[in-house]
Amino acid sequence: MERKLQVFISSTYTDMLAERQAAVEAVLRAGHIPAGMELFAAGDESQLETIRRWIDDSDAFMLILGGRYGTIEPRSGKSYIQLEYEYAAERNKPFFAAVISDANLEAKVKAAGTPAIETLHGVQLEAFRATVTSKISRFFGDVNELKLIVFESLAHLARNEALAGWIRGNEVIDPKSTLEELSRLQAENASLRAHVENLEGFLSSSSSSDTTGAVPSMTDDAKELLLAAKNSDGHILYIRFLGGSAIQAGSKNFIEPENSQREDARWKAALQELLGRGLVQALGHKGETFQVTKLGYEVGDALEN
Repeated sequence: MERKLQVFISSTYTDMLAERQAAVEAVLRAGHIPAGMELFAAGDESQLETIRRWIDDSDAFMLILGGRYGTIEPRSGKSYIQLEYEYAAERNKPFFAAVISDANLEAKVKAAGTPAIETLHGVQLEAFRATVTSKISRFFGDVNELKLIVFESLAHLARNEALAGWIRGNEVIDPKSTLEELSRLQAENASLRAHVENLEGFLSSSSSSDTTGAVPSMTDDAKELLLAAKNSDGHILYIRFLGGSAIQAGSKNFIEPENSQREDARWKAALQELLGRGLVQALGHKGETFQVTKLGYEVGDALEN
């Protein structure tokens, strides 16, 4: 899903109108959401409380620092842009700063005069500028360079998966259906685990030799007969006739004619073993046709694996 980051743009206002407009346009063209003082609506909250709430709701903070220190907040004696910058750092907001170059500032002063440069709080501006440039910041010579800074910085921030951002409502996964599916899968998983444990216990007891004789190992004849039935139509036929008997599974006859009595005893014992373990069940009352059970198929699969 497409994620849009909300970027709070901080700067002085009247002297940086063109730069703010360029930054807003760059944020929008990058597919993200700009936020700043021009978006504030009048309300009961103080200006500083409103600013902090917007910074809290934003994913990243951008400072555009020009040649003015800006309006002073009465209680702190600091400008609003410095308070915004410090609050964003305090809240661990990802931030980047674009600082006007000396040549660009000189050009602005020549064009606009004293409104483009600080005349009252020069010492505070220089101290703040030193703080900003000691952190993540880049200098810009014109609005095109400023837009490039915005594009490159947002491309880097967009790779940060920890930033929540904003997504369209119709792209949000329904949590109710997700929880219901998760519950269903957990129940199914628990059932399968129990089933596997039972099967493993059966196979363990069948494949190990018990010195007490309580659980004898499964004979090779029983395994062979089970696999032959499992891999054909799932049936075992025990046919008795005048000259002897036959046990068949699939296309194989397990009783050789030249030694029918010994073979009859051998494979009848294998069949009885499968019956006793619940791996096959008799169909009808004559005891001539047997069918592999669900457990029989599972044991057969496990034997093959």
